[in-house]
Amino acid sequence: MKKEEKKLYNIIKKLRGNVLIIGVENEQLLDAISKNSNILKCSMLNAIANNSKKEQKEKGRKKNFQIKKLRKKFHKKKVDNIFCNIKDIYPYLKTFVKDSVYINRGKLYFYGEKGKYDLEKMIVKYKKYHAKVEQDFEGNYIFVTISNEHSKTNKLKDAWFSISEFMVWLYEVVGDMLIN
Repeated sequence: MKKEEKKLYNIIKKLRGNVLIIGVENEQLLDAISKNSNILKCSMLNAIANNSKKEQKEKGRKKNFQIKKLRKKFHKKKVDNIFCNIKDIYPYLKTFVKDSVYINRGKLYFYGEKGKYDLEKMIVKYKKYHAKVEQDFEGNYIFVTISNEHSKTNKLKDAWFSISEFMVWLYEVVGDMLIN
């Protein structure tokens, strides 16, 4: 077993309570999640479930749903832990950061390959909400732990961050057009 897989299994052993799993497709990890007796309720979101149009069925403690309905599905601070793969979350990073801070009352665990993603952008977005961020590198993988225990959000703060991110994006686009 590789060091990366051991690290993932150690994280899965720490999960307790109401857990949200996003993007985990490895059967061994899914078995480890189902064997964890500390998990009371496990909701899952996979890229496969997100692309299929058929109605998702509830199977035991696992439920599949779409990422666009994340805030509708979970209420404020109702999820204890979130465990997700960066490759499935990265395209939805604009809305996922504020939604994850809204629904999570414990820790958020990201894992993925090191060089493909701009993690600094994600870390800056979480630090706006006063979340504690820890990074760990293991081989070609990166593990990010975000503690949302003391992070706070409200509609006004979310609106302000959205406007400021839009202005930064607009500034970059105009700058690129002028340079070209």
